[in-house]
Amino acid sequence: MIYCDASSVSLSYLLMQRGKVITYASRQLKVHEKNYPTHDLEPAVVVFELHIWRHYLYGVHVDVFTDHKSLQYIFTQK
Repeated sequence: MIYCDASSVSLSYLLMQRGKVITYASRQLKVHEKNYPTHDLEPAVVVFELHIWRHYLYGVHVDVFTDHKSLQYIFTQK
């Protein structure tokens, strides 16, 4: 499972398996990213963490948890 969150100052993400933390990371927003709306930052967090942890996630079913409602539309598209 992946948990992610974006705020006005940072991005954070957590990778868990069977209730145990495998790895976590966070970073401050870059100067230009501070101008992004939240609905742009939340997908950026997901893409960034999938890129960073691709060696853990390749070929595995992954559940992504985020607190942003507008992303539901993206993830329900077929």
